[in-house]
Amino acid sequence: MALIYPIQADSPEPEDDADPDFAELAADLSDQWLVEVAVSEDGEDGCFGPLTARAAWDLAVSIDERRPGWAVSVVPLYVPGTAEELVALFEEE
Repeated sequence: MALIYPIQADSPEPEDDADPDFAELAADLSDQWLVEVAVSEDGEDGCFGPLTARAAWDLAVSIDERRPGWAVSVVPLYVPGTAEELVALFEEE
């Protein structure tokens, strides 16, 4: 599976079959999300959004199910704060 989405470093490990907590993603990172699709290494790609966290996840999963060889990323469109604050969200201490 080439589905990529952010999680915070201090988040508890989710169950293998658990969906992400969309309310938490929106509250912690962004209300609006993008789905980025990399079709090939030759630069064929696309970006879709802005979407809600849930809509972005549903679109990404649907694309990944149909084309598992493509890299599909769910990324926040807007992150308030500084670069240091953003990095701190994902770094383990």
